[in-house]
Amino acid sequence: MRGKARIAASAALILALPACSAGTADTDEPLRGVLTTPTDIDLDWTDDRPGVAGHLLEFATEEAGPYTVLDYLPRQVSDYRHPDLMPHTTFHYRLRTYRGPVSRPARAELPDGIRFTWTDASSDEDGFLLEMRRRKSTGYEPVAVVDPDVTATTLVTLPGEKNASFRIRAFVLGEQSNVVRLTTGE
Repeated sequence: MRGKARIAASAALILALPACSAGTADTDEPLRGVLTTPTDIDLDWTDDRPGVAGHLLEFATEEAGPYTVLDYLPRQVSDYRHPDLMPHTTFHYRLRTYRGPVSRPARAELPDGIRFTWTDASSDEDGFLLEMRRRKSTGYEPVAVVDPDVTATTLVTLPGEKNASFRIRAFVLGEQSNVVRLTTGE
């Protein structure tokens, strides 16, 4: 599974407290979490390393997994709310960086979307991200994830998205974080 190792971070929540943070500002742990309501968990992280294009955020109900992808987040995003979780359940979170070059894909307009094609010039990617920059936006954000060695995808667009800018990023997963462990309340 070429570089498919996953990430992790750990901290326990004491249910008697109204909210408890996993990690604090004075620790070296990049991923932190806090139970903000009995069923909402807020996560945040700090990562100012050069070359990082974004982060992959995952969760599981068992520390060993299986982990589920919550989101691929662009570099400028450094927090995430996981809302409306099952009460009395322990969740484990981990964060992983991704890096990789970008290119402009060829595109064809379809009645309900856009078909993108590109040339795979990388040999060790973990996949490709189709990234979109909406009008008046300052950055690109991932809108689709494509498996390694695939060179086409279709995006069903919303009104106005056909005029957005798009690019393809071959990504390689990088360093992983600590694991954050939080348990929801009532």
